[in-house]
Amino acid sequence: MELDCSSYPEFCRNFEDYRRSLTKQCQILEVPCPDEHAIEVSYQLAQRVSQQIHFHGKIPFSEFMQQALYAPGLGYYSAGSRKLGVSGDFVTAPEISALFGKTLALSVQQAWQHTTKNILEFGAGSGRLMCDILRQCEADSCLPDTYSVMEVSAELKQRQQDLLRKELPHLYSKVTWLEQLPQSFDGVMLANEVADAIPFELLMQTEQGLTQGFVQTDAQGFSLTFTPTDFSRGWQKRHQDICQQWPDGYLAEAYNHRSDWLSALLNSLNQGCVLLLDYGYEEEELYSPYRPQGTLQCYYRQKKHSMPLTLLGLQDITASVNFTQLAHQALDSGAQVLGFTSQAQFLTLSGIERFVAQDDDSDTMSSASIAQQLQTLLMPNEMGQNIKVLGLSKGFSGTVSGFNSLGKHTV
Repeated sequence: MELDCSSYPEFCRNFEDYRRSLTKQCQILEVPCPDEHAIEVSYQLAQRVSQQIHFHGKIPFSEFMQQALYAPGLGYYSAGSRKLGVSGDFVTAPEISALFGKTLALSVQQAWQHTTKNILEFGAGSGRLMCDILRQCEADSCLPDTYSVMEVSAELKQRQQDLLRKELPHLYSKVTWLEQLPQSFDGVMLANEVADAIPFELLMQTEQGLTQGFVQTDAQGFSLTFTPTDFSRGWQKRHQDICQQWPDGYLAEAYNHRSDWLSALLNSLNQGCVLLLDYGYEEEELYSPYRPQGTLQCYYRQKKHSMPLTLLGLQDITASVNFTQLAHQALDSGAQVLGFTSQAQFLTLSGIERFVAQDDDSDTMSSASIAQQLQTLLMPNEMGQNIKVLGLSKGFSGTVSGFNSLGKHTV
């Protein structure tokens, strides 16, 4: 059932009102205004979300995030905005250096000694990681039998295909883009910075106890309200030891949808292993009383902020991964924990120095560039410690050197 124009909130009742609202948001965030097409897409999405709120009164934050990121043809990952790289909103490790993909290829090849030579990559971004892995596997005479990609963004899927045709056209036939998880998969699954963009709930500690975040509308735009619910009361009961340390006003995220995603992924995995790389923490550190504002972050044009209700459909919305929760979900799904460590440890123990020696030559500019790439990938204040690597397995008897005794931690 469609609303008539007069039923929409004032801020998105017509295009000009919405343009003014979006322009004001950009001024507050001190970011460039989007172009006309992007404003139009955001406007249509705002009316879609407002309609949902009109009929339900308010919607959980996770549903707002689902629409903001994945609404067909309108959401951040479903529409055509450029997301990755210096001209996009954020930069991931494969965009920073080919050393990342080359080193990951060594781990994949090592895993293939104990499983089928297949790869399934989730959220392949620009396709850079895929190309770097395939190029290194070809150089090592160890190409996969198949390389499958699951990608929700039509724009990114096209970029992946274009990059592969440009750089490795003779390997294009090895790659298949899937619409859904295979019923049974043997091999190695990869997910680099995927789980952090799976929708989550917002929680706030108040005098009423733990409350759940909902999105509603007013004349100016979308707003958050927090209410005690069965979900928040249940979460508090299951995490009493954690919640009792939180002061009033403490914000946190709850990640049930990520557990569901991992469960589906592991149900698809018949035999092999999974490598999950993402920003995140073990549960005790994630929910520390010294982290009172949670970990929610938004990214737009290289600007990081924490206002998820702005720039609807035009910005990425993420939160750190609870690796303890994912490890427990893996065990509940009949999988094993292969290892858990930092990205710095994983890349170092996997042999990144092999490629530094190959790429580093007498050219001063080249050496400086490689040094900068390594700093970003490995240093504690950069990706090195902030990104973690969780390895999971089913029916897998091998090891992956990135998780050896020097770099392996409990989770």
